[in-house]
Amino acid sequence: MKKIKKTAISSNVLRSLWSVAALVLFLTTLLSWWLLSGSWATWKSARNNVSQFDDFYHVLQVSNDLAGERAYANELVLSTVREKEKAWQSLEKSRRITNRDINKIPADLLSPALLKATLDELGRARQRVDAFRTHTLTDPVEAQQTINAMLAATDFYHQALFRHTSAFLLLEPSALGPILRSQALGELRDAAGRLGSQLLVPLATQTPLPLQNIEAISRGKERISVLWWLLRTQGDETSYLPGFAQQLESTRQTFEEQGITLLGTLQAQSVSGEHYAVNADSFALRFHASLNSFDELLNTYLTGVKKHYVSAEREALLHLLMVSAILLVLYALVTGMIMYIRARVLRPILRLNDIAVAILAGKQLDAPMDDRTAEEVQELFSSLGALGDKLQEQTRLSRTLKRQSEEDPLTHLYNRRAFDARATALLQQASHHFPAWLIMLDVDRFKSINDTWGHPTGDEVLVGLATTLKTFSRPGDVIGRLGGEEFAVMFRAQGHESVAGYTQRIQAEIRKLAFQGPNGEPFQITASFGVSVGWQRPLSELMSEADAALYEAKNSGRDRICGLP
Repeated sequence: MKKIKKTAISSNVLRSLWSVAALVLFLTTLLSWWLLSGSWATWKSARNNVSQFDDFYHVLQVSNDLAGERAYANELVLSTVREKEKAWQSLEKSRRITNRDINKIPADLLSPALLKATLDELGRARQRVDAFRTHTLTDPVEAQQTINAMLAATDFYHQALFRHTSAFLLLEPSALGPILRSQALGELRDAAGRLGSQLLVPLATQTPLPLQNIEAISRGKERISVLWWLLRTQGDETSYLPGFAQQLESTRQTFEEQGITLLGTLQAQSVSGEHYAVNADSFALRFHASLNSFDELLNTYLTGVKKHYVSAEREALLHLLMVSAILLVLYALVTGMIMYIRARVLRPILRLNDIAVAILAGKQLDAPMDDRTAEEVQELFSSLGALGDKLQEQTRLSRTLKRQSEEDPLTHLYNRRAFDARATALLQQASHHFPAWLIMLDVDRFKSINDTWGHPTGDEVLVGLATTLKTFSRPGDVIGRLGGEEFAVMFRAQGHESVAGYTQRIQAEIRKLAFQGPNGEPFQITASFGVSVGWQRPLSELMSEADAALYEAKNSGRDRICGLP
C-alpha cells in the first residue's frame, strides 16, 4: 500500500507540472513586456526630439518673420510719398505671414494669454508704424522711436517664448543642446539686423548718430561676439554636420569684413562730422548683403539636425519592431514547447503512472501495454533533454537583451537610463548621517583629441577612463557614461574627507593614463570633476549641482575638482 500511495503522490506532482508551465508562460510575458518597455521608451524619446525640434523650428520662423516685418516697417518709415503705397502693400503682406505663423505656435509653447500679450505688444508697435503711411519722415526722434518700438515687440516675443521654451525642453534634455544652438543662430541673425536699424534714420536725415544709437550699436556688437563664441563650442552635431564649423567661420568673416566695417566707417564719419559716404537706401542694400549667409547658415544647421533626429527616430522604431518580433517568436516557442510537453511528455507519463498504479493495486488493465507506450517512455527522455537546451537558450537570450538595454556598448558601463534608475535607488537609501555623493567628470579638451587623432583614438581614451573608474570603484558604486566624454559615479559615504581622497585618487590615476595616436604619438589626458551630495532629494537636483560644479571646474582651468564642502 505504501508503494501505491507513493505512486499516487507522483501522479499528483506530474499533474501540477501544468501549473508550473503556466507560470513559465506568465514570466515570459513579463520579461517580454519589460524588454519592450525599454525599446518603447527609447523610441518615444527619439520621437519627442523630432516633435520638439519641429516646434522650435516654428518658433524661429516667427522670429524671422518679425525680422522681415521690421525691414518693411523701416522701409515705410523712410519712404517718400511716391513710394508709400508700394511699401505699405509689402508691409501688409509681411504682417499676414507673421500673424499666421504666430497663431500656429502650439499652445504648450505659447498659451492663449501669452499669445494675446504678444499680439498686443506687436499691435502697439504697428500703430506707430501705421502713422507713417500718410506722412513722410520729418522728426528723426519720432522715426527712431517707431523703429525701436518694433525692436521692443520682437524682444517681448523672444523673452516670453524662449524662456518658456527652455522650461519645456527640460522634459527631453537630449534635445536641449542643438535647440539652444539653433536659438543662438536665430538671435545672431536678429542681433546683426538690429545694428543696421540704428543707422537708418540718421542716414535718411543726414544727422549725426544719437548717443543712444551709438550705445545700442556697441551693445549689439558685444552680444554678437558672445554668440559667435558660444557657437564655436559645438556638441555631437559635428559628427553629422560636416563642414558646418567652416561655414560658421566663413559667415563670421564675411559679416565682419562687410557689415561691421561699413558700420565702423559710418560711425566714424558721424563722430567727425563728415558727410556720410552712402545714403539710407544704399546702406540698406549693402548691409543686407552682408546678412545673406546668416539665413543659409541657420537653414543648414536646422536641416541637418532635423535629419539626424528623424534618422534616430527611424532607427529606434526599427529596434522596437525587431525586439517585438524576437519576443513574439520567443513567446510562440515557449507556448509551443509547453503544449508539446503537455501532449508528448506529461500525458504519456500520466498514462504510465496510471498503469503502474493499477498493476500495484492488482487491478485489471483496461488495455494491454503496447509498443507505443514503450516508445513514449523513450521519447520522454529525449523531450526532457530538448527542453533543458531550450530553457538554457532562452536564459542566455534574456540576459543578453537585458545587458544590451542597460550597457553602454563602448565602455560597458551603465548607460544613462540604467544609471538614473540605479542612482535613484541608491539615493533613496541615503540619510543625513550616510548621504549619497555624485561625481560627474568630463575629459578635458576631448574634442581636440578627436580632431587631432580621430574618433578611434578618442574611443580608446573613453575606454581607458572607464576601465580606471571600474578598477578603483567600491562594491555598490554606480558608474555610468552619461554621454560623449561625460561620466558619473554615485556612491554612499559618511565624510567628505574620504570622498575627497577617493576623487583625488581617480584624478591622479587618470593623469597616469598613457595613450598613443595612430602614428605612435604619445599623449596623456586630464579630467574635470564636479561633486554634489544629498539625501531625500530628486536625482535631477544632485545632477544639476554636480554639473554646475563641473562647469566651474572647466572654466577655472580644467583638471580640477569643484563642489566638495
